[in-house]
Amino acid sequence: MATKRESRAGLRRAAFAAPVLLALAGGANAGDDGAAFVWGETYAGAFVGMARADNRIADRDGFSNPGNPGWAVGYRESGFVFGGLVGQRFAVGGAPLRIEIDGAFGGPSATTNRIDPRVVAVQPPPGGSDETAVSEYRWIAAARVGIERIAGPATFFVAAGPAVARIDNALTDLDRGLDRGVDPPRPTPWRPDPDDSFRDGATKVGWTVAAGVETALADGWVLRLEGLYLDFGRATHRANLSGDDRCCGSGSPRRPVSYTVDNRLAAMRLAIVLRFD
Repeated sequence: MATKRESRAGLRRAAFAAPVLLALAGGANAGDDGAAFVWGETYAGAFVGMARADNRIADRDGFSNPGNPGWAVGYRESGFVFGGLVGQRFAVGGAPLRIEIDGAFGGPSATTNRIDPRVVAVQPPPGGSDETAVSEYRWIAAARVGIERIAGPATFFVAAGPAVARIDNALTDLDRGLDRGVDPPRPTPWRPDPDDSFRDGATKVGWTVAAGVETALADGWVLRLEGLYLDFGRATHRANLSGDDRCCGSGSPRRPVSYTVDNRLAAMRLAIVLRFD
């Protein structure tokens, strides 16, 4: 049985192969009348839509959930996105193709406080857990090559290509101690423990696949509805850097630990596009 990573690798290969195979098929069907290469029109537009982040954090060593290495939690959230695009249509061997670049802002931020599933019975911290993971998308850009097909008043297209995004992944651990300067001693307020936390803001490279439909309005204006899937892979982050806490429960060694975070995104966008002759 294929693993999730193998399945995602297969999906990635299929996403990149689809426009190429469709282009070859279109070129084969064009016959001798199709020119080798013909430039088409340039276009530009703006879009708005909704995106849903699909993130997953895994406690590889069982640090947050002692005795359960590999414990993983998914966390999802939707948010508003907007941006712009520019593209060029062309034909190869009679197959109608397009190349397009776009940039989006306002992506969703997703949070989970289920990293440590144990219930804090006495005076729990805010949110009911002492560890919180957050993934936030700052901006996203992509370049895609695709093929289109006209069916009556509508133009359908599929496209795929590389994508980059600024993503902030963070895990915040809250700890408290015992104030022995008072009688009787009482717990101190919950405070972040930077040694058992991590925060990493990085520009990540991934891939995207898109499909949509367009219809002409008037005077070169086009209305487009499209769906996209973006995958920015997996990153490893370190915590307990000083090694002052035991790794994974009683009797385990004191050493740094690691977490992995997967970042994926799906979006639905409505665009208004202007074609230039």
